[in-house]
Amino acid sequence: MVKLDRYINLTVLTAIGVVLLVLAGLDLLFTTVEELGSVDQQYQSSAALWYVFYIMPRHIYELLPMATLIGALAGLGTLASGNELVAMQGAGISRTRIALAVMKPALIVIVLGVLIGEYLAPQLEVKGEVNKALSRGQQVGLLRFGHWQRNGDAFMHFNAIAPEGILYGVNIMLFADDHQLIRNVTADRAVFIAPISSAEFAQGSLPTSPQTAAATTLDTTSATTSATTSATTSATTGLWELENGIDISFSYDAADGKVTSTQRGFAKQNWNVDLTPDLLQVLIIEPDYMAIGDLYRYAQYFDRQGQDAAPFYLSFWKKLLQPLTTAALVFVAVSFIFGPLRQATMGFRVFTAVSFGLLFTLIQKMFLTSSLVYQFDPRLAVLIPLLLCGGIGVGLLRRRA
Repeated sequence: MVKLDRYINLTVLTAIGVVLLVLAGLDLLFTTVEELGSVDQQYQSSAALWYVFYIMPRHIYELLPMATLIGALAGLGTLASGNELVAMQGAGISRTRIALAVMKPALIVIVLGVLIGEYLAPQLEVKGEVNKALSRGQQVGLLRFGHWQRNGDAFMHFNAIAPEGILYGVNIMLFADDHQLIRNVTADRAVFIAPISSAEFAQGSLPTSPQTAAATTLDTTSATTSATTSATTSATTGLWELENGIDISFSYDAADGKVTSTQRGFAKQNWNVDLTPDLLQVLIIEPDYMAIGDLYRYAQYFDRQGQDAAPFYLSFWKKLLQPLTTAALVFVAVSFIFGPLRQATMGFRVFTAVSFGLLFTLIQKMFLTSSLVYQFDPRLAVLIPLLLCGGIGVGLLRRRA
């Protein structure tokens, strides 16, 4: 029995590997051709090829479920074509035992996908985008109209972010509870100094550069953030250093409606805000390309600020449940082989696997998009296609039992 399990494992795993190699090769070819089409005097072909190299792990991660489905169906199809599955069942081996043997190589692919999606692809994706921007003479995160960020009652705008933790063209506006502007701070740039805990900030024990006085700290952490961070000593905010700026304070006279302002310039000033460079990576890569831990952390950050965190929770649950999605697709492949595709040709089996994989992807994207539009639980948007896939597999197996 052990030898039989190993034989099934090797057959299915080899088929999955071959399919993944073919799909990844085609994807690499198309991606390289597309990227080389954007080459110019600044963005040279060598930089384009390095960019393709950095984003390929993410592409492989996205191809794994489809490759596993096609590979499992092709591997089992090879055994079925040689009547080996019939011989196994005639020897008293149940379909459940065969299905479990197929799941073992699928488990290897699932573990590989988790390692790539969590530890390899996000880091290389960020590095690729950073290098691409720098090759074009740009600063990372540079947008046509800059980027707006909210932090409690403070609204921040900056033009660009550098990968080493530097913000350029910073504008910070603080509003009172009655929505009146009470302070406006502009600076040429902001440099990240260190993460600090709420206890350190309350005690005034802030790390500063030799040119900056701790007394000139601008605090834009929200009341919600302060309440949250005070509940745990492990929570941190970011301490930044504003450089070459102007600080304008506004006061309002309710009697005559006059507005007075005071202005002072500064060379350096500390800025305490619930924002760190790693959180700003959302400006560089899409949520679907981020690691699971970073997705959850950034979603909670948006929740603390009272902003829409749905896209991050959606990507979080999609990536978290991807192993189950892959397992469900393999289960469908098993049900196809023992069901309607037992006597089919290899070409038709591959066609069926590709068609079902595309249909599943389409349904999944439809539910994910609907979750954002109609604002229902993102877990349902991920689980419903998965359960439908599993239900189809169970139905096919029972039908042929």
